[in-house]
Amino acid sequence: MTGVSCASAGAGPGKSAGPAGRGWATAGPASIDPRARETVEHIVRAVRDGAEARIRTLLADFAAVADMAALLYLHERLCPPLPGH
Repeated sequence: MTGVSCASAGAGPGKSAGPAGRGWATAGPASIDPRARETVEHIVRAVRDGAEARIRTLLADFAAVADMAALLYLHERLCPPLPGH
């Protein structure tokens, strides 16, 4: 698996506040299915814990309920914006 840099990712106007990938976020775009939002938070926790098998299972669950907004939210949660951006 190749690593992907999140250096170019940044939270723009209207994005949820706070560092991505840290803690449990209850915010997010209102248009995201609640099941997708909850799965995103579980994925973030599994990534932080390094639980590869759980990540694979959660990604399969996520694919069943996610749309583009949910995918972008997952990216935002996993790739924190750089300071000053």
